[in-house]
Amino acid sequence: MDRAVIIAVGREILRGRIQDSNSWTLTRRLTGLGVHILRIVACDDDLSAIVREVHRAQEDGARLILTTGGLGPTDDDLTLTALAEAINRPLVLDEEARQLVASRYAALHQAGAVDDPGMTPTREKMARIPQGARVLPNPVGAAPAVWVEVGRTCFVALPGVPAEMAAILEASVLPALAAQTPGTIYLERAIRTQARDESQVAPVLGRIAQELPDVFLKSHATRFGAGVRMEVFASTWA
Repeated sequence: MDRAVIIAVGREILRGRIQDSNSWTLTRRLTGLGVHILRIVACDDDLSAIVREVHRAQEDGARLILTTGGLGPTDDDLTLTALAEAINRPLVLDEEARQLVASRYAALHQAGAVDDPGMTPTREKMARIPQGARVLPNPVGAAPAVWVEVGRTCFVALPGVPAEMAAILEASVLPALAAQTPGTIYLERAIRTQARDESQVAPVLGRIAQELPDVFLKSHATRFGAGVRMEVFASTWA
């Protein structure tokens, strides 16, 4: 599972109403497992747009394609419909998913968070998943996540609410991925240099990159100043 694409679904991201923190969390945690993130893209709540991005990820050779957002009960939550279309599978009502959604609303009702615990059509919508997929429980919210494999490619659809996404990522997604990539190690080290100017660091990094091509080096410039010292990050899976 060496290459991945993250698709953040939500018009609110494109309009600047919210900041996409989910992609940052995913990249940090997946990189630690040895997964190489090819691309992060934000996508509108539009069926054809989501399908197009899934197909583009497949064309780029991603073996892990993750989406965030669009799993809820409203009409503009289209991720699972789009995923089903992209992988050419029907969208079906999954009994396990239905039970998970029903039990969550029963618990929410008991806690006084919702007035009605019953399964309405909009709540049942969250239990419709691509045929052959399996559901991942959502311990924080109502909509379960979805995991489906097609050939050598794995698709994971996660909720857009950061707390829900992170909970499912830690409990279900990372353990499953770690089991498929045993022994992979990612190392990263920060090196504080004595240089105050990125243009002074650049030729040194260039020489090191030629000697150690498996190590990625990146300087991080913030501002100029007498007390500034350049910091360089070195990272590798090698």
